[in-house]
Amino acid sequence: MDNVELKPGGVIIDHETGDVGLLVSRYDIMDHLPMTLDFGHKDDDYRVWAWEILWSGPAADKNNRYFPYTESGLLNMIQVGTFEYIAAIEK
Repeated sequence: MDNVELKPGGVIIDHETGDVGLLVSRYDIMDHLPMTLDFGHKDDDYRVWAWEILWSGPAADKNNRYFPYTESGLLNMIQVGTFEYIAAIEK
């Protein structure tokens, strides 16, 4: 699981709750801050990536059905086995 590459359409399974999530889109959190921060460049080293996930299952409700996670957090939860990732099949 060291080389997991998250992509839109991939599925996340939460083994603790039984919920299943669909990776919808990836975005840079820094681009969505309500204030302007100028880091001087747009290198990937300064980006904080997150994923919008659409959840369904026993623990999903109107308050947490569409929920963001940082990419590093998702990858850590996949690595330790809390979440399982199933990549989308590309045609």
